[in-house]
Amino acid sequence: MQKEGIKYLKIEFKDNGIGVTYAAKEIIFQGGYKRDKKVRGMGLRLSLVKKIVESYNGEIWVEDKVPGDYSKGSNFVVIIPETV
Repeated sequence: MQKEGIKYLKIEFKDNGIGVTYAAKEIIFQGGYKRDKKVRGMGLRLSLVKKIVESYNGEIWVEDKVPGDYSKGSNFVVIIPETV
């Protein structure tokens, strides 16, 4: 993949889970976010992943696996420049 003249490696993680709501897509990469308040932990997982990816000048985001229907699963996309 190429963006703004820079070549990127693109990695996609697709699942068949319950998906990520449109509202949650805005906040899941922030520290402290937990979908289920009953789950123990500090909610650092995706915020930590984001920090690691950004430390390599990359980006991470989530999309609907089936465009327009978040309930059919998620597609997490990571891009990292080929030359770091």
